[in-house]
Amino acid sequence: MKYSLKYPWKQKILESKKIELLLVALLLLAAIVIRAYHFGAPPIGVHQDEAMAAVDAKALADYGTDRYGMRYPVHFTAWRTSQMSVLLSYCMIPFIKLLGFSTVSTRLPMLVISCLGLLALYLFGRQLAGKWTGMIVLILGIISPWHYMQSRWSFDCNLFPHVFLIAVVLLIAGLKKKPLLYLSMVMFGLCSYAYGIADYSVPLFLLVVAIYLLRQQAVNWKELAACFVLYLVIVLPEFLSMLLTLLGKPGIETPLFTIPSFLSSNRGNDILFANFSWKQLWENIVWTVTTTWGSGDKSVTNTMVRFGPVYYITDLFFVIGLVSILRRLRRMDKTERYPYVALLAWLGMGLWVGILTKNVTVNRINIIFYPVLIIGGIGIAHCIQKVHLLSVPIAAVYGVMALMMAQMYFGSWGELSRTYYYDPYIQALNYAHTIDCDAYYIYPDPQGIDAGATLGEILTMYTHQIDAHYYQGISNVQDGVELRPYKERYHYENVTAETIAANEASGERVVYIVDSGQRELFDPEKYEITSIYDRFYVVKDRSKS
Repeated sequence: MKYSLKYPWKQKILESKKIELLLVALLLLAAIVIRAYHFGAPPIGVHQDEAMAAVDAKALADYGTDRYGMRYPVHFTAWRTSQMSVLLSYCMIPFIKLLGFSTVSTRLPMLVISCLGLLALYLFGRQLAGKWTGMIVLILGIISPWHYMQSRWSFDCNLFPHVFLIAVVLLIAGLKKKPLLYLSMVMFGLCSYAYGIADYSVPLFLLVVAIYLLRQQAVNWKELAACFVLYLVIVLPEFLSMLLTLLGKPGIETPLFTIPSFLSSNRGNDILFANFSWKQLWENIVWTVTTTWGSGDKSVTNTMVRFGPVYYITDLFFVIGLVSILRRLRRMDKTERYPYVALLAWLGMGLWVGILTKNVTVNRINIIFYPVLIIGGIGIAHCIQKVHLLSVPIAAVYGVMALMMAQMYFGSWGELSRTYYYDPYIQALNYAHTIDCDAYYIYPDPQGIDAGATLGEILTMYTHQIDAHYYQGISNVQDGVELRPYKERYHYENVTAETIAANEASGERVVYIVDSGQRELFDPEKYEITSIYDRFYVVKDRSKS
């Protein structure tokens, strides 16, 4: 199903390989420029999950272990009861080694991989319906709020859709060039290290596509067996980790990496069938639809509600594109159907993820947005083919929305992101780090919900760039200086009058980070109190400076 334009001179542009490459290169360059503009902020601050990924990446870069000392794990312990995928952190390592540890260097991998995803988006659009449809789909990806927002910060699960898209492109190309087919299996296997949801979604996709391709004689049994073995080899460590966790068995250390077991994991509760209820099933269906085709999950980190993940107007073109595909599918040549079958299987997989995963959010269902964009692009191409003059108003509407989205992102949303990416807390930690002291007493939970000290600790480790061996107690050296042991130097607790009195009596030089409620415990005559956005306060004893 190739969409072409009516005018001969535009058809000549279509046929020119050089002009095609130039147009795609210019579009990708534009995508890189607008994503790299003021890169690092917004979002202003650091999200807890990207801080966690970055801290473990730094430990891997320094020592080949996560921050707990586990050697090259295939899955991170992360929040202990709530684990994290490893692929993004491994991708951060070369950037940290080359550029040092910073918000920019730890966010760069997502920028690079997202832009590679855009290239793959064009290639898949081209495989489906030709060059112009590929370019329409590429432009939709470039200006998509979902794609733009996730490319500018590092969240492990946001790697999944890009790796999967690259795998699908290789799969379709591999039907003609078999080495690419096997390379696609490597990429499908890596999906499980990008996001745990891939463990129960990618195998289903591969099963459906394999049955179809085998029946159509696009692959034979030997090729299918080779693909299965290659995929299994790649995913086996991850699957073993999940199996050991499920069975309550200890992890396995190999000479190259560690297959951990998480006996206190609560990740199983994220899957509907682990604790099935019809009410939860219905909620998942509703959330899947509203998150994908509505206003997203309405969280500041994932969505600008005014526009939705892919713009609300794309919903209309998605319906047109889907109807167009289904109507023409039977009339297509057999080889033309292959990418469409993969696309529809991908869309079905995205819906499966939404139905099966509790508490549907944009990041949990991110695998569905590429097929929505692609089918929407096919809908736009179909409309333009039918009524060529529609290209002008469609381009104008999307152009205006993209400009409005950019204005909001760098304006009101950027300022709002300070709160949700803990910028006041990060700035307090940064300022406290400049003060020479014996110990820190740090407000434990910047969310203000008294959920324990884990969040405060990981943001401190990120901001102070805590050395993994110092954290583990192997060494007392941090930044080339010998200090008190980590557990004696860093205290994450709500400060009391008794704590302050004890520290005064000990003569120690202590720096406190407190909230507005605890600020009243300090006498301004005795303590220097520095306000950070009137949200957090850095406090030090004037007499011990």
